[in-house]
Amino acid sequence: MKTIAIANQKGGVGKSTTAASLATELAIRGYETLLIDGDPQANVTSHFLAPSKVGISMAEVLIEQEGKEKLPLEAAVILTEVDHLDLVPSKVRFARFEKEQAIAINRLKSRLTTLADKYDFCIIDTPPTFGQILTALLLASTHILIPVAAAPLAQDGLDDLMATIDEMRDGNTDLKLLGIVCTLFDTRVNVAAESFKQLKARFPADTLDTIIHRNTKLEESPAFHQPIQLYAPNSRGASVYADLATEVLDRLGERDTKSQLRLADEKNG
Repeated sequence: MKTIAIANQKGGVGKSTTAASLATELAIRGYETLLIDGDPQANVTSHFLAPSKVGISMAEVLIEQEGKEKLPLEAAVILTEVDHLDLVPSKVRFARFEKEQAIAINRLKSRLTTLADKYDFCIIDTPPTFGQILTALLLASTHILIPVAAAPLAQDGLDDLMATIDEMRDGNTDLKLLGIVCTLFDTRVNVAAESFKQLKARFPADTLDTIIHRNTKLEESPAFHQPIQLYAPNSRGASVYADLATEVLDRLGERDTKSQLRLADEKNG
């Protein structure tokens, strides 16, 4: 199982939308995918259901509760409307994980091992802060994908994030930078193109070719508790995330393997 953390300590860069949309696209292509909402704000969860409907969540699985039996990660997994896509939801209470003992940072990694054979991919949304939650999520990941908004000052802090990734490798030698994806690209303003140009110049090998443009349907979909592929399958938002999934699979050396097998089965069937 490849576990991809979608991370950036800056908020408002399309992190949750990228996590939900990439996971959905992988599932649509036939990959067994687990989506973990690792942010107490629960924005990824909102792409699939109202937070008020969440029962067992990341909080109940990873925060120790005196006198209560430890729950496995499987206890929090729920089915989504999308075939091959399961979700581990979050809620505000998960913020208390920051106050857990330092040894708690290894809990998710150990819990995930029981699901490694069930899923092809695990996509993890992360909080927009440096802290114990982010540390735990990165320690459990094999790859990291960094969304960066096409806006002024959006690249500030990238060096700090890169340094954090390097530090994480001391405890997680599997962690690799999958790439950097430009998000919230607005063709109406010149600064967007300039921001992408600067990103490409600073990180030529790591910056993905796919650009995630601003799209009204992408912004609306969480309110209807549907990922973009269900809410507006013919929208530009759905199209660009399909492109992102293809590029991610290509970088991982697994480009559309499942899709090709599924199409072959449909043709033969």
